[in-house]
Amino acid sequence: MRRTPKYFDGIENPAKRIDQLLPEWMQHLNKRVQDPREAIFSEWFLLIGPKMAPFTEPLSFEEGVLTVRVKSSVLYSLLSQQEKGTLLRQLQDKFSIKDLLFRIG
Repeated sequence: MRRTPKYFDGIENPAKRIDQLLPEWMQHLNKRVQDPREAIFSEWFLLIGPKMAPFTEPLSFEEGVLTVRVKSSVLYSLLSQQEKGTLLRQLQDKFSIKDLLFRIG
C-alpha cells in the first residue's frame, strides 16, 4: 500500500516537474552564493547621493559591518553623528548589515 501525500486532495497530482522546480532552486542558490559586497557598495552610492559620493569610498564588508572611508573630518562628523542611523536603516532594509563604520582617510 502506497502512502498518500500530505496535501493531496484527490484531484491534482502534487508532484512537480524539474523545469518547474529548477528556476526557484537556482534563485535560492544564487542568493546564498553571491557575494553581497558589490550590491552593498552600489547601494551605498545611491543612498549617499551624487554630491557626497565622490568624498566617500566603501572599503570592506566583513562580519556584517560596512566600513566606509570619508575624505574629511567634517564629513566624518556629519555622517557618523547625524546620518548614520538613517543610512544604516536603509541598508538594513535590503541587506543583512549589523553596523556602519566610518574612517577618515
